[in-house]
Parts: sequence; structure tokens; C-alpha cells
Amino acid sequence: MISAFQAQVEMLERCLNGASEQDEAKAEIIELANSRGISLNELKEVIKQLREKFNKTVKAFEKCVQEVKNDELTILYFVRCCFLVKELIDEFWDFFLDNNGTKAFRKITEALVRLYREVKSQAVSANPQTDEIYILTDALKHSLQSIIRAALRVNALSQEEINALDLGDITPQESETMLIFLSTRKRWESVYKRLAES
Repeated sequence: MISAFQAQVEMLERCLNGASEQDEAKAEIIELANSRGISLNELKEVIKQLREKFNKTVKAFEKCVQEVKNDELTILYFVRCCFLVKELIDEFWDFFLDNNGTKAFRKITEALVRLYREVKSQAVSANPQTDEIYILTDALKHSLQSIIRAALRVNALSQEEINALDLGDITPQESETMLIFLSTRKRWESVYKRLAES
């Protein structure tokens, strides 16, 4: 225990006196574990969880992209993608406190804002607003709130930059459970009608 602590202190001292990239990476890992109040072994488990959630999110996005290409996007996949992004950001935002992380948060924020504006513009042109547009917009609001909170925490964006985005009220109206229910409702309506008729 003491020797491990001493090794960490020595490595941190090397970082202060002209560290190598490897020493800086180790220091960031130790700092991350300390900020979460966990051991390095526990941090390995958290990183494993991050990798699993990230892979799950990527697969969901790939499915969404494939469905868009085939012109058969289901709202349910889109809702799941929005909430997977929200989970990743809410649980692992502190993994992105370095310079690369702040750049990543800026890019993710810009992409979500573009998508949100695109969906909102479709909502305006589809007067009155359809159920699908409402579901898409509300699901995006959940992701947007998470990414904006995290971007502020890691100093990727300032409050002035967030205000300049002029997003209006991005407070979601529905929970994840309700959005999933609403996104699957149409699929089951025909089943319910057949059951009622028989």
C-alpha cells in the first residue's frame, strides 16, 4: 500500500519536472480515480462499463442509420439512441476533462443542436405537429440538456456560448418510459383493433 502510494507520488513528481506523455497519462488516470473516490481496480471496471455502453450506443446508431437509408426509421430506435447518449454523458462526463474531451463535447453539442433545429423546422412545416415530431423533439431535449450540462462542467462551452445557441425551452415534457410507449403505440394499434373486433 505504502509502496504503491510512493510510486504514485514519484510519478507525479516526474510529471511536475518535465513529464513524458506516458507519465502525464498515468497522472490523468490517477486523478480520475481520485476524483471519483475509487481505486485504480475499480476504475478499470468503470472503464469496462463505459466501453460496453459506448459499443451499445454505436450499435443503436448504426441500426438507426441503416433504417434511415432504407426509409424505414422507427421512432423507437431514435428514442433509444437519444437516451443512450444521455446515459453515457451523465455517467462518464468526467472522463473528458482533457483538451481532447472538450473538443469532443463541442462537436457532439454542435451535432445535437443541428439535429434538434432540423427536427424543430420539420415540426413548423408539419403544422399541426405530428406525434412523431413531438416524440423526436422531446427525446432530443433529454440529450441536449445532458450534453449542455457536461459541456459547461468540462469548460467546452461557456454560458454565453450556450445562450447564443438560442435553443429556447429545452425542458423535456415526457419521461423515457412515456416516449418509448408513445413511439410504439402506433405499431400496436392495429393489433388492439383486431383483438377488439374478434
